[in-house]
Amino acid sequence: PIVREIIKTAIENGQNLTVEGCYIPFDWKNDFTEKYLKHIKFYCLVMSRKYINKHFNDIKLHANDIENRLNDKSCTLENVLNDNERILNLAKGNNANYILIDNEYKTDVNIF
Repeated sequence: PIVREIIKTAIENGQNLTVEGCYIPFDWKNDFTEKYLKHIKFYCLVMSRKYINKHFNDIKLHANDIENRLNDKSCTLENVLNDNERILNLAKGNNANYILIDNEYKTDVNIF
């Protein structure tokens, strides 16, 4: 509910806002009227198994880029593969837009 209201306030004030996906449930659309939905772009970043297997050490190197993780022991190859597959299945099951990172992690993707 707090993140929902932050999003609504940003829309009402004509501001851009990026919300990290771990705060967004896949049924998020149920919390907004069409007035708000027309301003929201939702994309999941999903990595292919091939990409994760090839770049797992790089992924771990960036684990603390956004926030300091006190316990990184759960960040195993198996857990990352399983979590990523779960998110991909949820995205597909909820008809959510997703960007598949397969060969390279492109940072200049235009989603607008």
